[in-house]
Amino acid sequence: MLSVEQYITKMKKKDNLDEFNFKNHAENMSTVLKYVMDYFNHYLNPEEYDYENIKTEQSALKITQEIEGLFPESKGFVIEYYKKTKSRIDRLLKSWMYERKYVHLIYSTEEYENTIHKFCSSAKMKGTEIDQYRDQLIILAKEIKAKETEKPSISGFKYLDNSLVSWVKEAFRSYGVNLFEFAQSYTGTFFNEYIERIYIRESEQFYYINRYNHRYNDNPFNMDILYRENEHRPFINGRKGELEMLIMYVWVFENANDEDYWPEYVNLCISTGRVSLVKRINVLVPVTTKDMMYPADVKSNMIFLETTTGTLKVAPNEAYILRLSYEKDNDLLWKDTARLDVVIKNLMDTFSQYGIPDTLELLSPLRSQTYGEEEFFKQFSILEKSLKKYKTIKIALVNGPQKQSGKLKYLMQTAEDVVNIHKIVKEMKFKLKFTIDISKLIKRKTYKAEFEEDFNRLTEIRTSIIGIHLSKLPNRTGFSHKHYKDGNTYLYKYDYPENSDFLGSFSAFLNDNLSRYVVPEGMASEVELEELVDDLLRGGFSFFGKEGE
Repeated sequence: MLSVEQYITKMKKKDNLDEFNFKNHAENMSTVLKYVMDYFNHYLNPEEYDYENIKTEQSALKITQEIEGLFPESKGFVIEYYKKTKSRIDRLLKSWMYERKYVHLIYSTEEYENTIHKFCSSAKMKGTEIDQYRDQLIILAKEIKAKETEKPSISGFKYLDNSLVSWVKEAFRSYGVNLFEFAQSYTGTFFNEYIERIYIRESEQFYYINRYNHRYNDNPFNMDILYRENEHRPFINGRKGELEMLIMYVWVFENANDEDYWPEYVNLCISTGRVSLVKRINVLVPVTTKDMMYPADVKSNMIFLETTTGTLKVAPNEAYILRLSYEKDNDLLWKDTARLDVVIKNLMDTFSQYGIPDTLELLSPLRSQTYGEEEFFKQFSILEKSLKKYKTIKIALVNGPQKQSGKLKYLMQTAEDVVNIHKIVKEMKFKLKFTIDISKLIKRKTYKAEFEEDFNRLTEIRTSIIGIHLSKLPNRTGFSHKHYKDGNTYLYKYDYPENSDFLGSFSAFLNDNLSRYVVPEGMASEVELEELVDDLLRGGFSFFGKEGE
């Protein structure tokens, strides 16, 4: 049944009435009035249409407009069912489906048939004779699921391994399943059960109390049952650890706000064999210096040596990192080509005698009014060409310490210097890499915001950083059941190891699958080195000797 507006439009088209023809203004007005009278006197037949029918027809028209593009195959069925029962079957079915624990994982015709069988047998549909519409319901269920399932977006999953993200994308491409959405839905139950939100009137502050122990849990989030009930699905079979990792990611980043645990958890999953797709993150190749031995469980087969002339006084009996340095402020090798030629010859003799080092570090020269990036790269190009035949060697520029005002400054001593020099390296297509001496880069930084800013800048060139020099951490890892984020306080039932501000920023800065060598410096004893290793392990770093890369 048409509304009065639709009836007038229909009659105008039939009679070719042009209301904008002002010559026929009076005639047109009379004709339209006649349409209205005909509508109420003849078209609306009270004997055929009672008020409820008219109301139903109008509602059906609105529903048709609403679902036109949502359920192209099921719109006729939805309207027919509404006219018969005054019920929105699409809303009833959607509500029931999304109360099911595994609705996000449904993908096959068999599963949709089973879902509709349960729906028709449910208490909600008892006595409705819904069974006769099973075929239409299956089609509608598929369309509802397709509409509600978004394409996976990695914007909120930036710390996930690329292989894990690829697995999620493939599950969506092949089966129409968004595993991200499932993980977010699944953790919602645990959030409601274990995280309490309370308001303290005296402090006018909300507190979130987490009573679920997700750390070091052999069966977090009841994964044994979850996997057993879903391993028949091809995109989950053999991926129990990967599914757990998705759920843990949502939990620590969105629900419990325990981001510190993530890098440690990733490496724990790999070391225990829980996952096969994911690679280790924050991998450090331990380098020995000054006969300082690592703890027994950290195997090092590389040493750090230094030279100012290109020659070595001590023979390396294993793989080595060699730094080309200079004494005090005497950096003439970078400002005198003849002196650089001598150093290059000595280096070649050293390589011939002791083997090629893994990396040749270059201590940054000093900056002056007459010496900057252009002058340095003229000298560096000589070095790079001379060592071109050594295919395996990596050459890295290392930053000098930040000097006080009034003293000579290094060409590269701040995070901003590193980023700027990296731009020149890319433009000039040099093969120069970077090693960052963290203790010199943030030597005088005491506040979190200061070194966070440095690390954020260096993140831009993370893939060009191949090594780290590190002394004792500014402050050590402790234990706490409190965590603060975005002005909120999160309380944990259990005392968890809590990364220092520095270690948290440092771990986030290197958060990738690349391996980098680490040279510990300034250690007064092996006890201090062991403390450094313990803190790095808690921060989500892992140690592998060169053979383990």
